[in-house]
Amino acid sequence: MAGSLKGKKVGLRRDQFWRSWDWVTDEWADALRAEGATPVMWRAPVGKGDKQAVDGSGEFAAFLDSIDVAITGLCNCGSCTLWAVHDGLAALKHDIPTVFVSTEHFERLARTLADKEGFDDIRIHLLPYPLEGRLEDDVRQVAREHFDGLLAALETVR
Repeated sequence: MAGSLKGKKVGLRRDQFWRSWDWVTDEWADALRAEGATPVMWRAPVGKGDKQAVDGSGEFAAFLDSIDVAITGLCNCGSCTLWAVHDGLAALKHDIPTVFVSTEHFERLARTLADKEGFDDIRIHLLPYPLEGRLEDDVRQVAREHFDGLLAALETVR
């Protein structure tokens, strides 16, 4: 269980594709600091189809070694969902409590990918779809409105 976040390092996994996700994680990082946590950002490289090249990287391993809790996203398209779930499952395999963040449209795909790997009970926090293409102020407002739900998911995550 993630429990109280005070004093914990919370990893926020970003990718190269969704500006809206950068805005969300920026807002959440500020809110996590206010909760007494230390946010740690990591930007996943663009996947080239070779999973080992990504999860075997020293940078990703160092990220996992540096955090107590993981938030992985954004599940917002087919390939982005594949990689966000892949990285989130790697965190779970390292016994790091993890919440997956998905837009509503891609929840089923995220759950199916996790289930395929033997994780049928992942914790997913949903954001509205579409998220990308909204104005920055609107996306940041969505992030602020969803922070309490994220906290609830973090408190019950394995």
